[in-house]
Amino acid sequence: MLCSQVLADADIEALDAGYQARAEEQMRARLRDEVSDLLSDPVLREPTRVLAALVANGTLDLKVALLTRTEQGLASGRIFHDKLGIFQDDAGNTVVFKGSMNETWAGLAADGNLESIDVAASWLGARDLERTDRETEYFRQLWSDRYPGLRVRPFPETARSALEREANPDWESTVASWTRPEKVEVSDPRGRTLRPHQAAGLASWRANGRMGILAFATGSGKTFTAIAAIREGLTKYDNVVLVVVPDQVLFSQWFAELQATLQDLDVKFLRAGAGHAGWRKHLLNWTSPGEQRRVILATVQTASTLEFQSCLRAGAHLFLVADEVHRLGSPKHRSLLNERLFGPRLGLSATPERAGDPDGTAALLSFFRGILEPRYSLADAVRDGVLSRYFYRPHVVSLSDEEHEEWTGLTLQIKRLYAMQCSGASGGADGDLRLQRLLLRRAKIVKQARAKVPLAVRVLQDAFAPGQRWIVYCEDLRQLEAVCGALDTAGFPNLPFHSKMEGDRAATLRWLDRRGGIVVAIRCLDEGVDVPSVTHALILASSKNPREYVQRRGRVLRRHEGKALAHVHDAIVVPPRTAGEGGKPDPVTTGELARALQFAEHADNPAAGADLRQIAIAAGVEWSTMSERGVEDVDD
Repeated sequence: MLCSQVLADADIEALDAGYQARAEEQMRARLRDEVSDLLSDPVLREPTRVLAALVANGTLDLKVALLTRTEQGLASGRIFHDKLGIFQDDAGNTVVFKGSMNETWAGLAADGNLESIDVAASWLGARDLERTDRETEYFRQLWSDRYPGLRVRPFPETARSALEREANPDWESTVASWTRPEKVEVSDPRGRTLRPHQAAGLASWRANGRMGILAFATGSGKTFTAIAAIREGLTKYDNVVLVVVPDQVLFSQWFAELQATLQDLDVKFLRAGAGHAGWRKHLLNWTSPGEQRRVILATVQTASTLEFQSCLRAGAHLFLVADEVHRLGSPKHRSLLNERLFGPRLGLSATPERAGDPDGTAALLSFFRGILEPRYSLADAVRDGVLSRYFYRPHVVSLSDEEHEEWTGLTLQIKRLYAMQCSGASGGADGDLRLQRLLLRRAKIVKQARAKVPLAVRVLQDAFAPGQRWIVYCEDLRQLEAVCGALDTAGFPNLPFHSKMEGDRAATLRWLDRRGGIVVAIRCLDEGVDVPSVTHALILASSKNPREYVQRRGRVLRRHEGKALAHVHDAIVVPPRTAGEGGKPDPVTTGELARALQFAEHADNPAAGADLRQIAIAAGVEWSTMSERGVEDVDD
C-alpha cells in the first residue's frame, strides 16, 4: 500500500536540499499522531487494530509518497492522490483498476458524487494486456522511488511500532463479525442454518423494503429462506402471513414445513384450497391485525379468486409469500398482484421471468419491486455443493414420416394464417385463437413423438441398475400410459405419478425414496416436489418453456446421503433435414437444441456439449445462434 503525506514548504526544501533527516522527522511525527488518533477513535479503533495485524504479520507493506517540486515551484498542499490497484495470481494473470472512485460515503452512495473506476484484465486481449503491463510498470517505478517529482519513503519505524503494538491477534474473527449478514434465528428440528446465499438474499430483501423476488436455483433452499423471513415477520413486525403455492403436492409440503419450523412460536394455521373450504367463515378475522400469530396457506387457484380477495383484511400488516411466483404473472392469476392488499411481499422462483410474456413479467417485477441480488444459479449451487454434480446424456429421436408430414402441413397453415394477421385479414381475436390452436397441435407432435416410448425402454435397458431411483418425465397421460406399458413389457416395474391418479401420490414418492425403482410422471413433479434421493432422470417431455427443463433438472440434482453424482438423460427430437425451408434449420430442432444446451452447459461430462454440436451440424443449425427464448404454457 502506497499512501500520501503532506509536508510543509520548508520540509520539502529540506528534502530537496538533502536534509533528509529533518524532513523524515516531520513525517514520523505526523504519522505517529495519525496512528494515535486512529486508535483513540471509538469507531476506527478496531479497524486500525486489524490494519496493524496485517502489517505485523507481513500481509501488508506500507510506504509513504511525498510530492516534492513541480515546474512551477514547490508542492506545498499537494498530495499523491492516484487511485490504482493491481491484483496478480501465481500464474501471472493480472487485474488492474484505476480511476477516481473514493471509498467514502460520498463516493459510494447513490446520491453522492459521480465517480468511476476503469478495469483491465491481462487475458482479455492485446489492449488490456498492454494496459495491465503499463500500470504494473508505473507502480514498480513508484514503489522503488524512481518516479519523477515524487519521493517514496518506508513507513517510519516509530509509527509502525506504535501501530503493531496494537495489532489484534484475532483479527480474522473480527473481520468475519463485520461481514456476517444479520442473522435470523430459525428453529428447526433438523438443526439447519442459513447458508451464505440465503442470508445474503434475506439481507437484500430487507434493504429493498422487505419486497422482492428471490431467484434461487431449484433445490437451493428457497422454502427455508422464506420461512426465515416469515419468522421475522411474525416475531418482529407482527405480520399476518399469507403463503400462496401452485398445487396440492406443494401445499402439503409447505404445511408440514411450516408446522415443523414454526412450532416454537405458537402459530395458528388456516388452509384455503386443496380440499379445505372452511376459510370462507374465518378469513376476514384471520387476516386482521392482532396478538395471535397466524399463517394462511392457500393454493394460487383459490387465492386469485375475487371471493378470496374480498375476504382479506388488506393492509401493511399482511405479508405475502408466493412460491413459484411466476405463476402469479399469468392473466388468470394476476389479480393477486394488488398493491392495496399487501405490505411486505416475497416471491420465490428459480426462473421468475415469464418466457415469451413481457406483460406478465413486468407485472410481477412491478408488484414485487424487482428480482433481488444476488441471484443464485444452478452453476452456483453445483459449485458450492448445494446441488449434486451431474452427467448429461442427450439421445436423438426422429419424427416418423407420418409425424413429419403432419408437422409440415400444420406449419403451412400457421404461415398462411400469420400472413393474414400481418395484412389485417385474420379475423381479430378469432384469428388469434385459431393460430394458438394450430401452434399447440404442432407442438404436440414433437412432445408426443412415438419414438420416445421405445427410447425410454432402451435407455433403461442400458443404464438402470437395482437400487437406483429414476423419474421418467412424460408430456401427458397418453404418453405416460404408453411408457408404463412398454416398461412393464420389458420387465421394468414402475409406478405412475400424476394429478388424476388413483391412490396416494405421497406414498408413491415415499416408495421411490425408500426402495428405489422407476416413477413415470407428468408435469406435477416439476415445481418444488422434494425427492432428493432421485439419482436419474429421463426427460421425454419436450418444452419450449425454459422453466420446465430448469426445474426438471433441479429435481434430480438435490443432494442426498450416498449420492455423489446425478444423471440426466434427455430425448432430443430432430426432424428430417428437409423440414426447414430455404436452407434454414427447422424450428423444432433449434428449440430442442437450445433446451439441451442449458443441460450440457454445467455438466461434468464435456462430451455432452460435443455431442450436441454434432447433432446441430447434422441438422443444419448454426450452433452459436441458438436461442434461449421460449414460451409459457397455455395454462399459465
